[in-house]
Amino acid sequence: MGITDTQSYSLVIRDGLFDAVSTDPFFASYTARKTKMLSVQHALLPYLGVYIIEEQMLPDGDGNAGHIRFSHTLRIGFSVVVANNDQVAAEAQIDAAWWRIMNRLWPDQKLMNVVLSSLPDNTMIESLPRGVRRHVFGAAGLNNETPVAELQYDVSIFFRSGWPPIITDDLNTIDVVTGIKPGDSQADMDQRQQIHVQYQFDQLRKAMKRETKQ
Repeated sequence: MGITDTQSYSLVIRDGLFDAVSTDPFFASYTARKTKMLSVQHALLPYLGVYIIEEQMLPDGDGNAGHIRFSHTLRIGFSVVVANNDQVAAEAQIDAAWWRIMNRLWPDQKLMNVVLSSLPDNTMIESLPRGVRRHVFGAAGLNNETPVAELQYDVSIFFRSGWPPIITDDLNTIDVVTGIKPGDSQADMDQRQQIHVQYQFDQLRKAMKRETKQ
């Protein structure tokens, strides 16, 4: 039983990106979180957040052909907040943080592998169709609060999922009787040769499993 039996691919991807970035030496002194549930206090700076923003799901192929399949576009938000009285130095800090995120994640040959990903249960990221970054400055002024600068990096991550039906009523036996016509009586049928065949698919499946194991 893998993690994707109980958790979504999106959460697995978010956690994988969070683990990769938060354990990077660049962010060793940062307070790191996965959600916005708690507010960011000045005592927590410098701060790193990796969040799920939203997820869009569109049909993968024709929506009315075959089993249910989705093309997912997951938006992950990165937030890096630093405190610095020098606005030029503050911007340089958050720019360096963004550049480190880019260099840590997207060239990773295992994390971004579309054949054998290092993410749990081989959860695969197919592409990054969009990314947006913003620099946001706040505080300081007459209230004498700590001047802060925030990097807001919003990246869209594309992957797919399929949802084939779960068949619980397997077709194990087909019973075939020939030589019967509508309206025939038993006497009519007795005058013709009757063939009665049973096809046992459960036995065939067992035999195929045995051959596969050998």
